[in-house]
Amino acid sequence: MKKLLKDLSQDKIIHYILIIIATCIAAIPLINLRIYGTDDGYAHILRLIGTFKIFKEGIFPPLICSSFCRGFGYGINLFYPPIVTFVPLLFKLFCTHFYDCLKIYAFLTILISGYTMYNFILEITKKRQISIIVSIIYIFIPYRLETIYNRFAIGEFSSYMFLPILFYGLYNLIKEDGKKHYYIAISGIGLMLTHTISTEYSAIFALIYLLLNIKRALKKDVLKKLGINLLFILLICAFFIVPLIEHKICGDYAIFSAERMATTPDNVQKGAIKFIQLFIDLEKNGVSFKLGIPLIILSLLGIFTYRKINKDYKREYLSFLLIAIISLVMTTNIFPWKFMPNILTTLQYSWRLLTFFEFALAILAGLNLYTLIQIIAEDKENLNNALCVISIIMIAISMAKINYNYHYEDAKSLSDEEYESSILSKETLSHFSINREYLPINASNVQRTYLNSREDRVYVLSGQADVINEQKNGLHLEFDVSNTIKGTELELPYIYYLGYEVKINDKNINTYESNNGFVTINIPEDIESAHIVVQYKGTILEKLSYVISLISLVVFIIYIIRSKQFYKK
Repeated sequence: MKKLLKDLSQDKIIHYILIIIATCIAAIPLINLRIYGTDDGYAHILRLIGTFKIFKEGIFPPLICSSFCRGFGYGINLFYPPIVTFVPLLFKLFCTHFYDCLKIYAFLTILISGYTMYNFILEITKKRQISIIVSIIYIFIPYRLETIYNRFAIGEFSSYMFLPILFYGLYNLIKEDGKKHYYIAISGIGLMLTHTISTEYSAIFALIYLLLNIKRALKKDVLKKLGINLLFILLICAFFIVPLIEHKICGDYAIFSAERMATTPDNVQKGAIKFIQLFIDLEKNGVSFKLGIPLIILSLLGIFTYRKINKDYKREYLSFLLIAIISLVMTTNIFPWKFMPNILTTLQYSWRLLTFFEFALAILAGLNLYTLIQIIAEDKENLNNALCVISIIMIAISMAKINYNYHYEDAKSLSDEEYESSILSKETLSHFSINREYLPINASNVQRTYLNSREDRVYVLSGQADVINEQKNGLHLEFDVSNTIKGTELELPYIYYLGYEVKINDKNINTYESNNGFVTINIPEDIESAHIVVQYKGTILEKLSYVISLISLVVFIIYIIRSKQFYKK
């Protein structure tokens, strides 16, 4: 029994097994979870289906789904990070349903976050008992379960995997040997390609952590490695960042409008939660922000255990305490959001910062609990091991939401299978069936009239032209024109995104956006007859960004290998 308790308390392999078991417990609701009924679940099922269709059609870059928005093409992958779409789609190789792909992915995010937290805390404390306790708390952290089972906010709950890696890299660079500083780049890439809002605030809290260690952070070697990591993040993520920036500069889309996205300082201030909502649900069918009694108790233990916390990691304790306090204040309506710049209010809902608050709180709670165990055990190894094991079991039992009372939206009454079948059975999908955040402002303004009634053909907006022999196949269109005068405007049956190539008798012609938000061309001269071909090929910058990302990824892998070889010498 003594050996068993010791192994359960200190053995790495057994700890990894415990993380798997804890993940399985936390993921029990996934079995019966109706993803379509959650807040955002339907959008992610649609994105998987749309991306699957893009690959089947052989479209590159894989940004626009031809069948969405009544067949006018919709940029489902232009403005949303790709990992949360492409990785779940890999599971389609052995899954029948798209919603099952999302469930597997959600399970893996919980599991991986448990491992990343375990290894991060082990780096700080060098104690496996603390690492497994913090890891188990992190797996069952309340807001993460809420983002999965109530909201299915895939970007947010994906970020839990990368936060421990980020601070692992920062800690190793500043306070250890710096051999694993490239973890900063790995986490930055992961965050950037899963959730842009989490990326922005991760950078802010990383900066706070660096400021708390400003003397070491300003060392030449540290600054150099920080710069290398930042460069790798930007280069490897270029295939996502470049099209995003290009459309921001050259277009006008709803996603970039603070008013339309309700991301103005006033919007965020009005939507901020009250402090009491961390303890009591004020809305019956809204998002729950409750910390839960177990986490509250584990956090309050710090009042009694702080003085006894090991001095080797007490500074880290204080650093994460400060991060917890800052993120907590920013979560509530106490924080003066209405005076903040727009770049900070892109998070839309201040309670999204609970991700960072509970990340820091999991670390504090785990350290508090282990310190209490040490106080009780008084250097008695057997008692220490027994209390660690009991604590792990109690955490899993008390924090797991096995009978999670998730609230589905009343209007979403279909099962996942019924919803998925209804989408797959349609040749085209109405713009009313998807989120319209990625539409051009012009198309979004007229969505209830023009988009709803527009025919799937070429329109003559001004001038004169006879349009005949139209043949449209996805994002490829061919047609003939005759009796066309110079300056005639032809609006093509495609929503405006950069990357459409139009040729008149094999000669390229520029495209622009009509007042209706559609791809438009202007005939440069009088034409008796001509053959026009329209194809989506992506912009030169988009294609170049994919090359840059691929080359940078290869260089980054080589850099990691060579760094490991250098430190082994």
